[in-house]
Amino acid sequence: MEGQELRDGKERVRINLIEPLVKGGMVRKRGRSVEEHDKFLASLEARLAYMAEDRLQALAEVVERYAGGPQKNVWPAEVSIMNWARRLQEVPASESRLVRSYLQSGAGDAAKSGGYLVELFVYLKRIGAPPNDYVLKGIREEAEDNRRKREGIERDREEGRASPRDLAWLQGYMDTRRRCLDIIKAKQERAAA
Repeated sequence: MEGQELRDGKERVRINLIEPLVKGGMVRKRGRSVEEHDKFLASLEARLAYMAEDRLQALAEVVERYAGGPQKNVWPAEVSIMNWARRLQEVPASESRLVRSYLQSGAGDAAKSGGYLVELFVYLKRIGAPPNDYVLKGIREEAEDNRRKREGIERDREEGRASPRDLAWLQGYMDTRRRCLDIIKAKQERAAA
């Protein structure tokens, strides 16, 4: 998320989360300077910019409910807010720093050339952590199984006997692959600019 889309997202966070809570009496954590608090709010704006308006309003209710301090009016920790936000609306893969940076690294290049890019992407989204060597072996095995499945479905499609369910699976797989390639391409476009 960049440019106007990011600015619009930040404004959505400000209007639907931050301003209602501040107007309602939410205050900065004791011992945190005004400058640190402003940075905290700016970080929330940037990190939550992907969220829809209604989800941000729901998040405001959660933040209010779990406010800290003796009067229950102190902003909770950023990590808590981010965890609640993910439960309300999953971060799109293109917005997840982990997924984006991992796919744009040498590991992503290796996955692309090794034929397990989609499976790596799915693992990163599901687990939220880079795979170790043992897990990577399983990802490669799953990719090989999926390659055979794709070939079988494509063969059945050519012969006119592929089931709608198989065709939907193949379409989803190819859409996910395009999404992964778009994430990798975004890095190449930034490097070329």
